[in-house]
Amino acid sequence: MGLYTSHMTGVTASAADNIVTANWGMVGAGVLSIVFFVLGAMSCTVLFTWGRRRRLSSRYANVLTLEGLLILLMGLFAGTVDGPGNEEVLVAPLCFTMGLQNALITKIRDFPVRTTHVTGMVTDIAVELGRLVYRNGDQVGVTADKEKLGVLSTLVGLFFVGGVVGTLGYWWLGLNVLMVGACLILLASLPPVVRDALGRGARFTHRVRVST
Repeated sequence: MGLYTSHMTGVTASAADNIVTANWGMVGAGVLSIVFFVLGAMSCTVLFTWGRRRRLSSRYANVLTLEGLLILLMGLFAGTVDGPGNEEVLVAPLCFTMGLQNALITKIRDFPVRTTHVTGMVTDIAVELGRLVYRNGDQVGVTADKEKLGVLSTLVGLFFVGGVVGTLGYWWLGLNVLMVGACLILLASLPPVVRDALGRGARFTHRVRVST
């Protein structure tokens, strides 16, 4: 299909272009991508807010766990859709997980970061580099946020590395490569989720014993 499920700017531009050329199948795929990306970001906000209101240490991990489970399911069922013309089946869940991921990172940093939006990150890197090389005069000094510059540069580098690894993995394993990424996400996110679940279970048992 040629769609980048993390690139809503490109998807929107592509949908507009395909309207003009009357390629309605690609228009539908674009609209589907945007809708499920939005739904993913909304779901992240709801799930994260639910965890924060309950003071869960796993409020970030809950979102990652959902993301990992969705990717794992896509990897498990990839063999049934892996073929010409069947890629559309994966568009909705992939865009949903990208929405989850993009919204989650906004809850972590004090400055706005979108892990799937490289254009914005590269722009912010350029801004900080401009501040870094600017020669201050007698007026109020201009200083670069070196922490922000380091974080953004790392994210862009990891995004690039992930693209290379993902492409190589697809050549070797096909869509089943999704399960590798899913397992890594779940290994990182499940421990705090389990700790919170066990802790809440213990507190519930304690309350029941006290009440009886």
